[in-house]
Amino acid sequence: MGCMNQRKFMELYAYALESDFQSTDREPAAWAPGHPFRWGQELDKIQLGGVGSSLSLSPDDRFLAVGVEKNIHVYSTFTREHVETLTGHLDEVWQVFFAPRITGCGLYTLVSSAEGSIVVWELDRDGKNVSSEKNENRVDIDTISAKAADTAIFKLVADHGWKLGGEGTKAIVEGFKTTITRAVDIHVLEKQITLDGEFTSYGAPFSPDGQKMVYVTQNHTTQDGMRDAETLPCVNIWDVEAKENRHHLLGHTDTIMWAAISPDSTLVASISWDGTAHIWDAEDGTCLQVLGPFGGQMWSGAFSPDSKYIAISQGSPKTVVYVYNIRKAEEISRFERFRHWARSLDWSPDGKLLAVGASDSSVRVLDPYTGEEKMGWRLKFDNRLMRRFAEIQRVKFIDAGRKLMFRSSEGFTEVYDFTTNTKQQFARRAECQLEGASYSKPICTADSSLLVISDADGVVRFWRLRE
Repeated sequence: MGCMNQRKFMELYAYALESDFQSTDREPAAWAPGHPFRWGQELDKIQLGGVGSSLSLSPDDRFLAVGVEKNIHVYSTFTREHVETLTGHLDEVWQVFFAPRITGCGLYTLVSSAEGSIVVWELDRDGKNVSSEKNENRVDIDTISAKAADTAIFKLVADHGWKLGGEGTKAIVEGFKTTITRAVDIHVLEKQITLDGEFTSYGAPFSPDGQKMVYVTQNHTTQDGMRDAETLPCVNIWDVEAKENRHHLLGHTDTIMWAAISPDSTLVASISWDGTAHIWDAEDGTCLQVLGPFGGQMWSGAFSPDSKYIAISQGSPKTVVYVYNIRKAEEISRFERFRHWARSLDWSPDGKLLAVGASDSSVRVLDPYTGEEKMGWRLKFDNRLMRRFAEIQRVKFIDAGRKLMFRSSEGFTEVYDFTTNTKQQFARRAECQLEGASYSKPICTADSSLLVISDADGVVRFWRLRE
């Protein structure tokens, strides 16, 4: 049997479809004028110093936050000007999120997560960190590390015969620089609110009203052995205005993969590898429902727009997407035709459709109340080993539900317009060979006119979705 890896997949990949979107009279979707678009045709771009791990737009779309390695860079969305660098994380930044509301003091709340740590930042109306050092107090790391190294190097050269400018003395300079950089990062975090924990792999942390944030702690798996109850995975509800935790919610017995707050901000849901979904009261922390166990690992979910239903995806031993009535804890429908995990779900704003992206490189548009498939889209591969490298991510209805946006783990983003039965695509050129893809999710402005994508070549690209 042959083998496949990400690098080989990227070399061999060619866009082809097994099934496509179609109109109600079964007319296949056509490309929108000028599409597909390729790199070089973007409206504008920002060259990063590394691959962006995560993107987020401020609630008024004025600022764009990008996680790059251990830092978060803040840009003006419309001028692309770099306005701030947030430093302090000691590990690579995984996720960044702006809160959906500006605080009563006129500040933006931005949160970022790295290995086991969440940092809460507040930015002023210019996108600047309100807790940052003034320019005159900022540390010149290069100068200080060079001076600190000079004493040691002088001693080694004078007393031990070391050669000035040799590899050994260069290592001393770099060592001091690394140590001082880490010390500065630790100092920066002393001025920020930090939380032990992380955001779930799927879901969004903030309530729509911007008053609450959900995150998890103790979230390592129990598949190698069960732990004491108080050390099991925990859902935490944090009060954004008061800047304090309100509830620590125990009950899951394995890793929590998805957590989110309902559209009406009254419920918290969490979905776990323990085979259950828990529904909690967001105000008092009461566990209202435990859905399941379903007999396999659960991966992701999505609340309906009216907060009355929840879609839940099961990944093993078979892939199933369930829809449940939350109040009654009753199954409304299920869909079982996926061939592999389905971890990206989104309801249309009117609640009439449920879109699901799967790792079998397919998108399904379902009637959530009957489980009927209304429309399907799927990539075609002659080599079946390639399919698992083309998971469909970030399925999302945009433009008031008139369009559906999604991204393949190969890197292209596609937008389907239900009203015109046309598609837009934003992708690399075939000659742009990359060893891997970016797993950052594409985002768009509130009016759905501007699409922002962080690509694997270390570039953030801006594309116009409509005039």
